[in-house]
Amino acid sequence: MSDWIQETLYANGTLINKLGIRDAQDLAKKEFKITAQRELFLLNQGIKIKDISAFAKINAFLFSPLYD
Repeated sequence: MSDWIQETLYANGTLINKLGIRDAQDLAKKEFKITAQRELFLLNQGIKIKDISAFAKINAFLFSPLYD
């Protein structure tokens, strides 16, 4: 595996995250909960996607509580 990929994973293969969760299933559950809440927030804002750069901003908004 590439060095840069290894730098993003704990030894057990779970993504390194801001919450320090090392169990992949626990992380998946937390990721679902957090991103679902943030998705609903965005939907309620009625945002308009005007160009491709908006997708990077949305991704950052959804996942920033979990990942750098």
